[in-house]
Amino acid sequence: MSWVISSPAVVRGHILFATSDSSLFHIVDSAGKSVLQQPTGSYVFSSPSVAGDVVIYGVLNGSLQARDLHTGALLWEYQTEASRQNKSWILTADRKMNGPWFGASSWRESPLIAVDDQFSIGAFLSSPLIVGGTVFAGATDGYLYALQ
Repeated sequence: MSWVISSPAVVRGHILFATSDSSLFHIVDSAGKSVLQQPTGSYVFSSPSVAGDVVIYGVLNGSLQARDLHTGALLWEYQTEASRQNKSWILTADRKMNGPWFGASSWRESPLIAVDDQFSIGAFLSSPLIVGGTVFAGATDGYLYALQ
């Protein structure tokens, strides 16, 4: 099993969570049997939130993803402006973290610079809050997003 950094959501006898190291969204049944898994594109540290039949979570690549609760299909994705601009090539063409760019320096500050670069794209580490059809989530670019 992969690293599950966040708290899961439990809905209708199913457990929903995403992983940080394998970048997968999972739904398992109450016995722990896999119902589905979908790639998220990047690491996930955010806990999922559920509204009706929609699951929403934040991704380290600067996006919020909404998935169908039953099929796992991606319904929509919001990407921060900094993530879209991708200054300093933090993300690869398929929006995964650009590993070779991180830690390339032998200077001892390299890990700090790498984290700062990752956070500069507006990574979503927080868990979304859904109220009245609006999704609220804070990102590492310093903004609180409210999406309808």
